[in-house]
Amino acid sequence: MSFSSDIRAELCDVHSLTLEQSVSVLYGIMFASRSENGRPVIQTENLDLINAALELMRTAFPGVHSEIVRLVKSSGSLYTLKLKSGWEQIAERFGDLNSINSRAVPGEDECSGAFLRGVFISCGSVTDPNKEYHLELVLPESSRSATLLEFITEHGMAMKQTRRGRAKRSVIYAKESELIEDFLTYIGAANHSMEIMQVKIVKDFRNRVNRSVNCENANLDKTVAASNKSAEDIRLIFSTIGEGSLSPELRQTARLRLENQELSLSELCGMFTEPITRSGLNHRLKKLSRIADEIRSKQNNKKRL
Repeated sequence: MSFSSDIRAELCDVHSLTLEQSVSVLYGIMFASRSENGRPVIQTENLDLINAALELMRTAFPGVHSEIVRLVKSSGSLYTLKLKSGWEQIAERFGDLNSINSRAVPGEDECSGAFLRGVFISCGSVTDPNKEYHLELVLPESSRSATLLEFITEHGMAMKQTRRGRAKRSVIYAKESELIEDFLTYIGAANHSMEIMQVKIVKDFRNRVNRSVNCENANLDKTVAASNKSAEDIRLIFSTIGEGSLSPELRQTARLRLENQELSLSELCGMFTEPITRSGLNHRLKKLSRIADEIRSKQNNKKRL
């Protein structure tokens, strides 16, 4: 199962909801369903959703008779919740579904969260957080998107809206992990909200480790390059003017550097019989480098002549 399927399965468990919450979830499902002749058509390939809708219908409107019709297709089964009677009761409670009815969603966070729960079950999806952070709601009736976005924003979640595809369908979306976590917690999917948090912690840890390793590798590369350059300078000095031309301090430094090319400057400091600081060692190596550069300059001048 996908990450979105797992969330919907969690949210489709409606057994423990209060009557008010059941009404709000059912209202959210209908609000996010397509309309046909002015009536919502709850139609999906998700059996969990259709069973939840049927249970909610029996809880919220016990006098309304409905049934599930299954259509077998090559790609799977398509389920439709059909109302056999009692549409008038639903219409009186929910209105025309083009605006969010305060009778169905009174205003308390429990009912508002339940309404958005129904919307998500019907038309929402969340990408696996191991790949990216992305939540979206795609209403079949795009004309309702602005109303839904305003409702979500009023409840402290600043989602955005765009249009996609040839039909320019309206898409409400969020790409910030914190916003997705807040939304999932608000609609009752706290377990999956925590899962996103855990994935984010692991990602942040891995990124820090990678940055540290990259930094260490970069420093190591610099150390190796500097050591190779120093060794090259010292060999040139020894092969041209000889190590006897150097002062005792520079001669000792040249020997130790040449014999311990794998050591960092800090490690090389520990090889000296007389204590020397890293700064002092670096100063001596620069002197050797200047001597080697002078030799190269004289060699180049001779070649030109």
